[in-house]
Amino acid sequence: MFVFTAESYHREAAPVIDDFARRGWPVRVVLGFHSEHTRRIEEACRKKGIPVELVPAGAAYGKPADAGDAGPVAPVAEIARETVWARVAGLLRERLRRTGIGRLRHFPGYVAQCLRRRRIAEALIGRLKPSAVVMGSYHSSGQIDNAVARACRRRSIPMYCIPNSPYLGTLTLRVGRLNHLEQGMASPGIRVRHGLINRVLGWLFPSWTSVLPDGDRAFYWDPLMMLAATLTGLQMNRLWLKPALDFKRVFVFSDYSRDLLLADGYPAGRIVVSAPPLLDAVRERIGDAAHEEALFSHIRLPAGTPFVLFNVEPSAEHDYCDWDRHWRQFHETLAAVAACGLPVVLSLHPLCRIDNYRFAEAQYGVTISTDFRIHDLYPYCAISVSFPCSTNLLALTFEKPLVIYDHFGILTRDEESRTLNMIPGACVAQSAGEVAECVRTIAAGATERSGGFPRPPAGAARAADIIFSTIEGDLSNA
Repeated sequence: MFVFTAESYHREAAPVIDDFARRGWPVRVVLGFHSEHTRRIEEACRKKGIPVELVPAGAAYGKPADAGDAGPVAPVAEIARETVWARVAGLLRERLRRTGIGRLRHFPGYVAQCLRRRRIAEALIGRLKPSAVVMGSYHSSGQIDNAVARACRRRSIPMYCIPNSPYLGTLTLRVGRLNHLEQGMASPGIRVRHGLINRVLGWLFPSWTSVLPDGDRAFYWDPLMMLAATLTGLQMNRLWLKPALDFKRVFVFSDYSRDLLLADGYPAGRIVVSAPPLLDAVRERIGDAAHEEALFSHIRLPAGTPFVLFNVEPSAEHDYCDWDRHWRQFHETLAAVAACGLPVVLSLHPLCRIDNYRFAEAQYGVTISTDFRIHDLYPYCAISVSFPCSTNLLALTFEKPLVIYDHFGILTRDEESRTLNMIPGACVAQSAGEVAECVRTIAAGATERSGGFPRPPAGAARAADIIFSTIEGDLSNA
């Protein structure tokens, strides 16, 4: 049984689902999230004869794409402002808000949510009785992934992990959470110094916190939700480790990911270097003239033409900067890249609306790839230009020169952030002028056909094959 709580987990593991189904194994998919992608994934699975279960809204992540707005909330009766009691009540509410004690009113709701997720997961696992469960590298507290893991542990059902990123382990979480705080993607309310409740819970449960690279201690989530999760059995076994220690095997992308986990004491015997399943088809198509012709035709270039692959930073889409700054940085950086003289192909993050970026094709003479994603394009590019992103490790996989534009100073903020995000051999640029200099230097030598990554040697195993044989072997020996 495959359980996915994000679209990216399904995207990465989809080749493995197909592989198990082709080999005649009974496969079932559980979608624990609701978004604009859910219906598409559900329909694709059903067309292949793979049954799909949907976790109910409210217990899953997100909400159905067609849920719409619930409408205005019914107004609460107003207390007459001229009364003494109203003024007293207002002062008390303000006092509670400042101390943070008022947050306690949410705690019963958190417990109820956890218990509901636990009941749903118990019923699901009890009804389907899977031999094994495959999940993404979830990191959560009191959510449906925790509930599924608990139900599997209670029944001794082996769990396997296919991550959606090469970035794993404690360092990834600590650096990432500081990024989220600085960029407004996480509430300052997770810092231990934020209010009485946080200070008390941080003192009672020090393992719930970690010192971030900026020297401040923080929880990863709202500590009241963490308390509810702990009381209901829906907590991670090590709160600052991704993935959880519940997995029998974790199929990592590379030795880089393996080393991150080993540094945290993750059991070596549970780590399997398989490479990303998503790259199986990409590697198999290298050297396929028809595929290459289709790809270059889509980006409107003659086959084999060297081009710059520009990975657009979704800073405004991710809400860590305003749109004015986003567009200013986008224009400055793209202008610098386009001036190098090589064709430029834009790869957009799934959060980016293509229509918002169409103007760049006319203004800068670039092409937006809509049919091929960044991993499809990587083998054929001459240069990759990207913000600090997990896909930058593809530059090592496909042996491509990489320019990292670091508009938010992540690579210069502290040593831990640089260690995690720096790619060996990459040229780091802090401004559009430095981007232009890096690209010009590299482009000067990019006069021959890029050639792409060589085909895997004869007998080299596909990631899906490694994952299948490992799980099959474990179940056969159980």
